[in-house]
Amino acid sequence: MKQPVTSAPSIEQERQIHLDALKKNPADLVAHNALEAMHAPGCYSEWMLINATIHRQDEIFHYFAGHESAGNPFREYLSDGWRSMVELMTILEHVNRPLLKFNSVLEFAAGFGRFTRHLAKALPGKLTCSDVQTESVDFLKKSFGVDGFYSTHEPDTLHFPAQYELVFALSMFTHVPLEMWGPWLKCMYRGVAPGGLLVITVHNEEMAKKMCVQFNERGDHFIRSSESTSLDSAAYGTTFTTAQCAINTVQSALQQSILAHEKIAFWTGQDALIIHKP
Repeated sequence: MKQPVTSAPSIEQERQIHLDALKKNPADLVAHNALEAMHAPGCYSEWMLINATIHRQDEIFHYFAGHESAGNPFREYLSDGWRSMVELMTILEHVNRPLLKFNSVLEFAAGFGRFTRHLAKALPGKLTCSDVQTESVDFLKKSFGVDGFYSTHEPDTLHFPAQYELVFALSMFTHVPLEMWGPWLKCMYRGVAPGGLLVITVHNEEMAKKMCVQFNERGDHFIRSSESTSLDSAAYGTTFTTAQCAINTVQSALQQSILAHEKIAFWTGQDALIIHKP
């Protein structure tokens, strides 16, 4: 007896299947990425005008999705990347170096593109990304059309393919133990072109105190824990410093004074330190 022939679902039926999946699980990455690939009406890429595909290994997205306040994790994740770009633009305006005037920008420790997708749109052809996770760099290059190179776990072994007018590391030094700040700062500073800027973020001192962090005699506190499950917690945990400790460490490592210290520059608890390279 012949089996009845069943036709493949129509595009509209397929779209509805994925929409129903998202109703059951608002953090369903397979359904979200399928809708984005279909360019389905109302998808995020349609109204945000960016590539809204999210990598399955993106731990920042999973952090958003698992947060107790999560409502729509996709909207929150994508809009938070936009927020970070606005925050970067704001602090650069404060030192009269508008983001859109830079001809070459390196986003260091870029992750899987929460911020990159917005930066790539603002700086077409001018953005390079780097991360120690090779899957991350491959995804960023393929998805957002940026240049990219693999980072290393040891700063002394990392060689930059070029120098950049702006090198930016968002929430890297909030995770790296203080003992490794000097080597990483020297490494990243080598990648800054003369006249360019190095911008890093650190945990705000007052925010740390509100969280009952107890600083040691140096003015730092390291916890072997972070949102990452793939990186060694001894090398990538959560780092708090006093403002003076952070500034002293940067100036000692680079033999260069801080151009600006912007308080609560990113999110609700990270300061930005801006260093100019003569």
